[in-house]
Formats: sequence, structure tokens, C-alpha cells
Amino acid sequence: MSVPDAVAGRVRHAQRDYGREWLRYPLLVVLVAAAYYAAAQLVFALEVAGPVAAVVWLPAGVGMAALYLGGVRLWPGVLIADLVVNDYGALPVGTALAQTAGNLVEIVGAVWLLRRFLPASGPLGSVRGFTTTVAALVAGVAASATIGTLAQLAGGVIDAGDLGTVWRTWWLGDFTAALVLVPFAAVWRHPPPRAWWSERPLEGALLLAAVVALCALVTHSHQPVAYLVFPALVLAALRFGARGATLAVAIATGFTVSNTSRYDGPFVFSSVTDGVVNTQLFIAVAALTSFLLAAVVAEREAIGEALRASRARLVEASDTERRKLVRDLHDGAQQRLSALAVHLRLAAEDAPPPQQTAALIVRAGDELTLAIEELRELAHGLPPALLAKLGLAGAIRSIAARASTPVTLVALPAVRLDDTAEATAYYVIAEAVTNAQRYSHASTIWVSAVVSPHLVEVLVADDGVGGANEVMSSGLQGLRDRVEAIGGSFELESPRGRGTRVAAAIPAMAVR
Repeated sequence: MSVPDAVAGRVRHAQRDYGREWLRYPLLVVLVAAAYYAAAQLVFALEVAGPVAAVVWLPAGVGMAALYLGGVRLWPGVLIADLVVNDYGALPVGTALAQTAGNLVEIVGAVWLLRRFLPASGPLGSVRGFTTTVAALVAGVAASATIGTLAQLAGGVIDAGDLGTVWRTWWLGDFTAALVLVPFAAVWRHPPPRAWWSERPLEGALLLAAVVALCALVTHSHQPVAYLVFPALVLAALRFGARGATLAVAIATGFTVSNTSRYDGPFVFSSVTDGVVNTQLFIAVAALTSFLLAAVVAEREAIGEALRASRARLVEASDTERRKLVRDLHDGAQQRLSALAVHLRLAAEDAPPPQQTAALIVRAGDELTLAIEELRELAHGLPPALLAKLGLAGAIRSIAARASTPVTLVALPAVRLDDTAEATAYYVIAEAVTNAQRYSHASTIWVSAVVSPHLVEVLVADDGVGGANEVMSSGLQGLRDRVEAIGGSFELESPRGRGTRVAAAIPAMAVR
């Protein structure tokens, strides 16, 4: 295909993509608006919301989930639906519009925070992911509750004495809906693998039945037995992870809201305010407990999987290096030493004239020099004898003395450490300094090794070009594997144009 044809093909492909996107975007906006409107109508049908605030405002969770999955650019769907569902008969127009603005700020703000700061593992993939999710929801919901209650106060809908109660109800109503629906949507956006359904089908069916039965029991009874559902929620998170936890919490929330809306269950009190806050707190605590446990389980599984992969790579790397060492010894130094032996034997046995003897000795010397150089190359990266003799501090000074780029020694350990810690720290520093000399074009390298209780913290930084990547560097990946295999942590920061920072925290024990 000629260049003009290729260009024309790309243009046609781009035009088709643009056409599909032009149709896809308005369709997604309509779907978001429809979902938001349907959620609002469901809340109104259950009679758990009024013009002032809602026990559980499901549209907040639906809007956040939709924009988190589809992008903040779908915000017009939220705006349109919220304008439609406003009760203009019970609220002044200005108050209703202000509430809509607050709801839009809430959803867009929370989703922006989630998409900006949430780690790749998602809301329930790690403890950090879960705490980030909760913080984003808390911040977004606070904006809506504040704007909405102030607008109602300004519009004469509520009195100043009711401001705190309305704010709390509004905040908890939006927060509980978002807390339940956003993780649910994030976890179930993709269908679970077949193994998830087939590994423990009987256990899953029994657990689902137990969750449904317990939720039906505790939300229908007027006795204080709501806590009985927590063992089932905990078991769902432990045995079936994030999907099990989000499904169980959604079921519990559905039963709680449905029965409470019919004035049935343990959260119905003579005081409507007490009933509302108890309902909201039950849903929030159930979700927080289950989701936090699911995040811990996911984090531990990820650590275990990474450790298994790391050990497999270490075994493979060890075998590869062993084979390479055997091959290099056979093809390099061994061959040269064999040639040296031949030359020396000829010089001794044939007794050639002095001129030839001198030439043979010179050749033998050359072979010996080459063999020494090759052996030195093979030994590169192995802990030197100096490490065993003088410890980590002496070995680091040796690395700095041999470096072609100036090395500044910021801190060195004053005590000897156990052999494993010293060898691991030496490997990290030697590899990081070597990489900085070869690839970073740095003017200075800084090295630090600080001993704290039960740890030696190693840091190698440079002012070079940055851009280092573990994926592209087997040496850096090997360092991570080596450090994590003994229970340490390894970090690489290398933004382009801003240098490279290699840090490792290595379990260590002072020996004297």
C-alpha cells in the first residue's frame, strides 16, 4: 500500500471513530439521566425521601457510579435528571436550583477525586484504595449537604435550629448510597471469571441464602437483633472477596430501606429523627466493615501472588545465571587458561631459541591478562571480600571509589549487620550506582544507608535524565525480587528529566 493510501485509510478510520463517538456520547448521557431519574423515583416510591432530605438518596450513588465508570464528561446526564426530579411545588425555584448545583458539585467532585487519586486496584483492591474512596465520598457529600441545607435555610424551607439535623441527614443519606453503590459498580463492571462461580458453588448458594434470611429476619423484627447479620457479611467478604461483600451489603441495604419505609423493623422509633439516623448508621457501618475486610483480603492475596511470582523469578534467574556462569567460564577464562598451559608446556618441552621462548611467554602473559579480566567481569556484582571483612560501610566506600561519576556518601552504617541484610543492601547500592553511571548521565550520585531498629534503609539518588523502568530493566526487577523475598520493600521513582531515586527498606539485625 502506498503512503497516500495509508494516510487516506487512517483518515477514514478516524472519521468512523468520530461518527461512532458522536452517537455514543449523547446515548450515554441519556442513559445516565435515565438511571438517575429511575433511582429518584424508586426513593420517592419507597417514601424514604422528601423535599428536605432523604434517608438514603440513591441517585447520588447512581450518579457517582455512572461517572466513575464512564467519565466525568457525562455530567450533563446528572444535571438534566436532577433538574427534572426536583419538587418545585415544595421548594422555591432558587432553592431547588441551588440543590441541583450542590448535587452536581458533589458527584463531579467525588468522581474527580476518585479518578485522580484512586490506585489502579480500585475501591476495594487495597486498604489504601478503600480509604481513598471513603475520603473522596466524604468530601463530595459534604459539599452537597452544605450547599443544600444553606439553600433551604435561605429559601425559608427550614429554620436555623434545624440546620444541623438536616445537614446530618442529608450527608448520611448521600454518603450511604454512594458507599454502597460506587464499590458495587466498580467491582461488578466486569463479569467475574468462570472460576469464581465454579470453585465453591454450594458454599456460595448457602451463604447467599443465609444473607437473605438473616437480613429479612433482622430488618423485620422490632427486637435489637440487627447485629446478627454481621457474621454473614463478614463471611461473604472473607470467602468471596469484594464481589461477595458488595453483593451482601446491597442485599442488606435493600431489606433495611424497604422494611423501614413501611415502618417495620428495629429502626422504627417514635422519633422520626432517631429512626432515620439509626437506619443510616446501620447501613454505613455494615458497608464500612464488610468493604474494609474485603480490601484487606484483596491486599493480602495480591501480596501473596506477588511473592509467589517473585520467588519463581528468583529461581528462574538463579538457574539462568548459573548456566551463564558455566558457559562463560567454559568459553572464556577456561579456554584462555588452557591455551596458557599449552604455551607454557611448549616453551618448556621444545626448548626453542630464546627469541621464540620470549614470544611464547609474552603470548602466555597476554592470555593470562585476558583471563584475569574475564574473571573480573564474571565477578562483577558479587559481594566482595571487603563486605565480609569491613562490613557494609567499607563495601559502599569501595563502590564510591571505583565509580566514574562522583558519589556523595550521605550516611553509612556504624554497626555490622547480619550477612543477608548486608549482602542485599550491597546488591541494591551496587546495581543502582552502576545504572546511574551507565544510563542517567548524572553529575552526582547520592548514597545513604541508615540503620534503624530492625531495618537498614538504603537510598541511591541521582540528578540524571530519569525514565528508569522496572519493566524494561531486569536488574531493577531482580533487586525488587531480592528485597521483597526477605520481607523488605523496594521503591523506584524516576520521572523523566528529574533524576532517579531507588529506595529499599531491608530487614536487618545488628550483630555488634
